[in-house]
Amino acid sequence: MTYRIILCEDQITQLNQLETIIQNYILFHTELFNVEIKTQSPMEVIEYLKKFNPKQGIYFLDIDLESSIDGIELAEQIRANDVQAKIIFVTTHDEMIPLTLQRRVEALGFVTKDQSLDDYRTEIVELLTLAQQRIDAFRESQERAFTFSIGSQVFSIDKREILFIESSNLPHRVILNTQNGHYEFYGNLNDLSEKYPYLFRINRNCLVNLKNIIEIDFKSREIRFGSDLSRKFARGKSNQLKRAFSQ
Repeated sequence: MTYRIILCEDQITQLNQLETIIQNYILFHTELFNVEIKTQSPMEVIEYLKKFNPKQGIYFLDIDLESSIDGIELAEQIRANDVQAKIIFVTTHDEMIPLTLQRRVEALGFVTKDQSLDDYRTEIVELLTLAQQRIDAFRESQERAFTFSIGSQVFSIDKREILFIESSNLPHRVILNTQNGHYEFYGNLNDLSEKYPYLFRINRNCLVNLKNIIEIDFKSREIRFGSDLSRKFARGKSNQLKRAFSQ
């Protein structure tokens, strides 16, 4: 898991200073951060976006870039291409902060240049840490999410709520049973098993979430999810189930 960092500052001295602070932080804290691009040109950042299509990048931008577009306009293009971008403005123009709100670029933070080097460095490091925490939290939520569609609606369920998924009596449809209800939608158990490997196949027609099993009766080959909810597993799955629960 790498955290991509993009720097855009038109003043070379300040650009180098910003990179040095970040590289020192990487050296002593984590190698997961990587400065992908360091440039004075916003156009170079736009080309980078087009070429590499980054996701959840961390962008340090000056607002006044002395170019055909300023940092706020660049942030708009970043946000359009990298929806989960963490945008940090590094600037002397704090009077332009309200404009970033009007343009809805959703900046993670603002660092003013006209402060002591120690304070400047501290703010940069704190925002890098915050960006990492926000990215980690989003990735974790994505990993927990089980998504499906019913008509034009898209649903997202936390995987911790899933009990089991089984084939429907209707062709090409499955039924998702959760702690809070059930849903029927178009789907295929083979595809779901491949996409969500935490789901364990107990027979041809059923995938279960092992974390939500309350009891397994190996004699009757019955998996219980509650006092009145259970499903049978295939005879050949006994050893796999025992291994899964011994881990």
